[in-house]
Amino acid sequence: MGCSSNAPPKLSLPQEVPTNWTTSILDTSSFTTKWWHVFNDTTFNNHYNEFRVLSPDLKSVSKQLESSSLLAKINGAILSPSVNVGVDGSQRKQNLSAFGFSPSALGIGSQGQDSTSTGSVVSFESSNFNANIVMQWEIDIWGKLRNQRKAAYKNYEASYNELSYLQFSLGTRFASNYYDAVEARMQLLLSEEIFLSLQEVRDVVSQRYERGLTSSLDLRLAESALANSELQKINRSIQSVNLLRNLETLLGKYPSSSLKISTALPLTIPAVPAGIPSELIERRPDVQAAINKIEAASYEHVQSKRNLFPSFSLTARGGTSASDLNDILNGDYSVWNFGANITAPLFQSGRLRNNVKLKDSQLTISEIEAAKIMVRAFSEVEQALYIQNAVRDQLRAVSTAEQQAQAAYLLAFDRYQKGLVDLITVLNSQNQWRNTQSLQISFQKNQISSYINLLLALGGNF
Repeated sequence: MGCSSNAPPKLSLPQEVPTNWTTSILDTSSFTTKWWHVFNDTTFNNHYNEFRVLSPDLKSVSKQLESSSLLAKINGAILSPSVNVGVDGSQRKQNLSAFGFSPSALGIGSQGQDSTSTGSVVSFESSNFNANIVMQWEIDIWGKLRNQRKAAYKNYEASYNELSYLQFSLGTRFASNYYDAVEARMQLLLSEEIFLSLQEVRDVVSQRYERGLTSSLDLRLAESALANSELQKINRSIQSVNLLRNLETLLGKYPSSSLKISTALPLTIPAVPAGIPSELIERRPDVQAAINKIEAASYEHVQSKRNLFPSFSLTARGGTSASDLNDILNGDYSVWNFGANITAPLFQSGRLRNNVKLKDSQLTISEIEAAKIMVRAFSEVEQALYIQNAVRDQLRAVSTAEQQAQAAYLLAFDRYQKGLVDLITVLNSQNQWRNTQSLQISFQKNQISSYINLLLALGGNF
């Protein structure tokens, strides 16, 4: 018994894990545990709450969690004895020729003196009814079944952590898709503004052309820019409708592209409490799932060794047996038996010993996979922190660029009307201004994406 215990291995941290993240972390005092509330977006909050209730994906994960729990209970029940109750009855007709007797040997001839004989064949009928309780129990002397049950529950914990992480990632995916749709709608509105702006430029060029103040080249350039703007507007519309339909699909609704969404992206988002690197091991469910798989593989490895030892089991059966159904509950007709069995493997053609080697190999693989997952988790957090800081710098830079580009366009357009600059200058400055506006929207969305990716990298468990 002293040799049957098993302490599952501990997952060691990679070498040189720093005490702090390499990327600086801003103040996190304003963080809320309900991460979707940080956007201060009532429309999004309403849709997210609806997603948590209606999403077919979340419903599927919930059922998978339930199935995983039930499977663990089924596999873990092996330590308990099995008890079954049965009632059966049978009626049969048999002739004596089946036992090697002939009618003449029994003194039965052609006279047919026996009422149960038919011609030269003698037959008889019998009935039997049974009611019994059967118990079977394998005694776990070596701890084989205990290790099997521990492995089953560790596999359940691994599935639970993996499915929990999937559940959280589905929520972050919905948030990301939602603000993708908001960004697409804002880009569509911007493309409509660009179209109207270029239409205004075209009208001015047309008036100057009619007065002979400019050449047909300017008019053709203005018409070309307007046509390209219309093409971009159509493309933006296609993208916006497609993202809306994807969003409705995630909600389990008919994809009619009629979902009402926010009109602007949230600009103020608090930082995430990243903590210290070593805490990530306890926080991320997928890392915990990898550790659970190591523990399960360890228990299975020990169990494979115990399979080489003899198995001990007890069987018991009690009940009644009678030829008349009315006597099936009569104690006078009781029957019982009790037995003990010892089974030891003698020759398995190497199956059991190779199974030990297989489980040992699987344990090593689970340790390697866990180390890979952990290193990847560190990398994801470091990258998400870096991108989050970089996006803030991008937003500051693009805001300045947008202001200057707008001023340049307005100045160029004014000078063009006075005949001081050519149309190419106007179109280039207008294009630069609108591009910076589009970039500003994209960087605002990237700020949300970097926040969501950091939440996912940290496991979202605060």
